[in-house]
Amino acid sequence: MMDLNNEISSLEEDIQDFNIEKDVRTSLKTQEELDKLTVDESLNDIERAVFLLSTGQEVQCISVVRNLSYLLTGWQNECIRRVIPKVKELLHTAGSEIQIAATEVFTTIAKEEILPTSLYTQHFLRTIITNINTKDPLTSQAWLDTLVAVINYLPRETVRREVLGLAIAKGQLSQSTASRLSCCSILGAVASKFDANVVKKDIVHTVKQLCQDVEHNVRACMCAHLHAIALALGAEETKKSILEEALELAGDEETQVREAAMDAILNMTPLLDDESLLQNVVPLVCKFCDQAIHHEDSTLLSVAKNFGRFTHDLSGNFNKEQHTWLLSMYRYLCMVGRTPVDSDVEALGDVVQLPVDPSLSALPHSSNSSDTSPEKLEAYSECRRQCSYNFPALVTFCASNAFESELLECATKLCTDPDVMIRKHFAAGFHEVAQTLEANAYLIQPLLVLLLRERFVPGVLEACLRRLPDTLTAVIIRGNLADNKVNGVSEVIAALLAAISRLEQQWPCSWRALEVVVTHLRRLPDVLTSDHIYYKFVPVVFKLLTTNRYLPVREAAACTICVFIRHNRKMDQRREMCDRLIQDLCYSRNYRNRLLFFVACRHMMVLFSRTFFKENLFEHVLKLFFDPVANVRLCLCKILPSLKALLKLPRDRSLHGQLETNVRKLLSSEKDRDVSCAIRQAILELDRTEVAMESLTQFPMLDVDLQDQRKEEEEKLLIAQEEKTKDEDARSLKSHGSGHSSSSFSKSMAKDKKSKKRNSSMTLSTNARINGSKDKEKSKSVQNFSSSAVPGMISQKGGIINDSVPGTSLSALYNMANTNAPSHNSRNLANHFSHSSYLSGTNPAVHGPSTALGHKSPHYQALTQTRSSQSASNPGAFVSSLSSHQQTSQTGSSASSTNAKSTRKLDRRKTSASVFQSTTNSFDVNTPFESRARRGSAGSTSSGGSGGHGPKSSVTGRRKPSLPGSPTGTAARMSKSKSSAGNR
Repeated sequence: MMDLNNEISSLEEDIQDFNIEKDVRTSLKTQEELDKLTVDESLNDIERAVFLLSTGQEVQCISVVRNLSYLLTGWQNECIRRVIPKVKELLHTAGSEIQIAATEVFTTIAKEEILPTSLYTQHFLRTIITNINTKDPLTSQAWLDTLVAVINYLPRETVRREVLGLAIAKGQLSQSTASRLSCCSILGAVASKFDANVVKKDIVHTVKQLCQDVEHNVRACMCAHLHAIALALGAEETKKSILEEALELAGDEETQVREAAMDAILNMTPLLDDESLLQNVVPLVCKFCDQAIHHEDSTLLSVAKNFGRFTHDLSGNFNKEQHTWLLSMYRYLCMVGRTPVDSDVEALGDVVQLPVDPSLSALPHSSNSSDTSPEKLEAYSECRRQCSYNFPALVTFCASNAFESELLECATKLCTDPDVMIRKHFAAGFHEVAQTLEANAYLIQPLLVLLLRERFVPGVLEACLRRLPDTLTAVIIRGNLADNKVNGVSEVIAALLAAISRLEQQWPCSWRALEVVVTHLRRLPDVLTSDHIYYKFVPVVFKLLTTNRYLPVREAAACTICVFIRHNRKMDQRREMCDRLIQDLCYSRNYRNRLLFFVACRHMMVLFSRTFFKENLFEHVLKLFFDPVANVRLCLCKILPSLKALLKLPRDRSLHGQLETNVRKLLSSEKDRDVSCAIRQAILELDRTEVAMESLTQFPMLDVDLQDQRKEEEEKLLIAQEEKTKDEDARSLKSHGSGHSSSSFSKSMAKDKKSKKRNSSMTLSTNARINGSKDKEKSKSVQNFSSSAVPGMISQKGGIINDSVPGTSLSALYNMANTNAPSHNSRNLANHFSHSSYLSGTNPAVHGPSTALGHKSPHYQALTQTRSSQSASNPGAFVSSLSSHQQTSQTGSSASSTNAKSTRKLDRRKTSASVFQSTTNSFDVNTPFESRARRGSAGSTSSGGSGGHGPKSSVTGRRKPSLPGSPTGTAARMSKSKSSAGNR
């Protein structure tokens, strides 16, 4: 209770402190200060500038100096006569802020060429040269940078007269160190203004003198400008005059000079011939790298930074041994500062496992992290960062066929490094690596999966997604990932979906990266099939379209869906995506989704032909005229002229009339002020929009009409290709089904003959009785055609194709095999067509085809209907009946038992009549016919079939089974019945 009272009392004291009036007079300016800051408003700009430069405070003077270019543009003569002298006078005693402001405005005046060269030289260039000798180092360096910048905008004669002599004078040994440093910078700038003779005559001597200066920072500064002097001299003079100095400085005792000399040599390599590179540069590079690795000084970071330039600029000058040594050294640099067994590498698992390179044993091992200082560890980390940045250059240096053995392990180490920047650099250059590997790009598929599954920092994932289309094209298409690695494409798809989910849920603030990846999904039709996109990415993009909080992401999703619809190769999937787009946006209860529908419509107008838009979207857009939200109607008014431009009279007279009617209704009934104004403006634009007219005469087509015609032809071609694919699949199924049915029918006939042999002892009264019974038995064997004769076939009962599993009804197309039958006795056509299975993991042979929403397609329903009666009289009728059912959609799936029985009786009668008719038309009963027979072991002729299995039936020949209704089989049976009657 006491604690509560204390808290209340302290709170009251705090409230009282807030109520105390503050004395704000200390923050106000005095009257004298206000008078100083007050300027007469009647003064013009020039007079005001002169007044402020004379009596104003420092902040006012800075404002005048920064606006000097404006004064020169408007009042050039007055500004030069009155303002510039005041500025020069002010610079002698001004502080650093005014000095730096003056350097900036002097550079701007030179770049924009506000003054002629003579006036600039007289009033500004000499002021710049004078202020270079300022005692303040920061101000002096600012004026020096200004002089170097304005030299490029001055004529050659002015530079030679005003600047060159000054630079040579500053480079003398008697001058101060700061003067000699400024000489190095000025010589590097003026060298580009003169030809080789002037440079050789006037500049080279001073350059050599500065390269031999006693101060190491002067030598390093001169090395930084050797490249510009070499460009002015040319290749021949560079080899004679500059290369020797650079090679000597590369062996300097100071690390700063060695690093600058190595940079200068690398910059000069395009000017050197192969002989100079082989004899001088290549040995120097190898020595420089070897010393840096063994000493581990500051040059180690320089080696890692320039390693890409070593391998790129000198790639054709290294021999095989040097090539191998450089790769081993790079592998060492990628591991410097890391423990031999890193935890994140263990987390990699069995994605990539390569043996440790034995060539690394010749190099010194990096120290353990526990024995090194934080500064040393940071240097090692920076070294690995530079190696990660240069990795694409190393892949180019290493042949693509040697990448797996030389650099794949390094890539894995860099991709799994604990330092974030290392992984980010590697991800940023991953697309270059994939494009360089070409056919071997499939090797880095595990690394792509690792980068897409980044769990810690969104920056790494953003760097990988920035060039995702190029990466996927290189890995999947050029690398032929589907053939080179099992489930490679599926792993990439799963990782990409995981990246999208992580950006949406785990890192919602990284919506820009999500927008980038959704935009890049438009390139998926180039690398993935329509089924991959439809079943994996379309649901995800639709979810982003309707549920994401950020409008740029939703707009990108709308455009991506339109691209998916455009490039999908299946009509049913295109129709379903289009219907869902309309349902989720146009008829959504959320008005923001209805606003997004107009964005989708604009993309559809660009991607599709006018005919497609009018058939699928036009009428849905018109329904938004009656939307209760004013913003929706406001956006509708903006799209009306585009809708009218799609029409073509007189074909689209109905749509044109609906558009005009709805516009009139909206104009007369609209109460919102903004929408009313927008519809009036839209009516004016509609009046200016011309409607195309159909004509019998041919006129030259505009570019817009040609593009629309090309789009419409592509849409028709897409439909034609789909129909062609369906026809090819149907023919393939028919050929497989015919072979399967003929084989099954042969086995059925064999069983029929066995049954007749067992019943041959039975006597019949008349020949008609014998013939009738055999025709009836033959018709029955054809109609049964059941799985009892052939394992894996479908049984037919009551005219409906039923599966062996109770409660399920499958089509013959997707259930041609019995899972319980041995594999060597049945042929599984469903597995033969397994390429048509969907990506969701379901097998069409078990579940039948389905749509993305899980509904059975009309073709699947048609396959489960009653068979045609022609299968009894035609050997290939089984497959042809399936084809006819696929082409004809039926609404009913069953009939009454009475109608089914009468239909089967009628079919059997028709079959018997057709068989008998074909027999009588083909053969004469009185024609002698010698049937093929076999003899038993006792030499007696057997009149049975070909299937005797008793001990007396030593088979010496086998009669070929005959098809039902064939002349051979019918005549043989008729002759057999006559002979049996004669015996009786």
